[in-house]
Amino acid sequence: MALYFSSRNIPQLSQYSFTERAMILSMAQQKMPVPRRLICNMAKLVPICLIFFFIVEVEGWWKVPALLAAGIGYPLFTQPINLNMSLPYLDQAIKQFEAQRSQ
Repeated sequence: MALYFSSRNIPQLSQYSFTERAMILSMAQQKMPVPRRLICNMAKLVPICLIFFFIVEVEGWWKVPALLAAGIGYPLFTQPINLNMSLPYLDQAIKQFEAQRSQ
């Protein structure tokens, strides 16, 4: 099983533009059942909370670069989780997208 860090690397989405891939991934995430969506959100939330708890302990002006690094790293950390958790629902989302596009 491959681990994807970018939607560009997913073979099913290679023929679509960036905005089309984003729409398809959004549809796939909406198709996730609630327990899986909860697990996905918890997988993103717990490490982020730990990082911010460590940032609270940083003294002085070093807190600013630490916050900037956490802010920049947030999408880099959460995007692979979103991509890989929504992979099982990608084919359904592509069919839905193609049906909407053909109308």
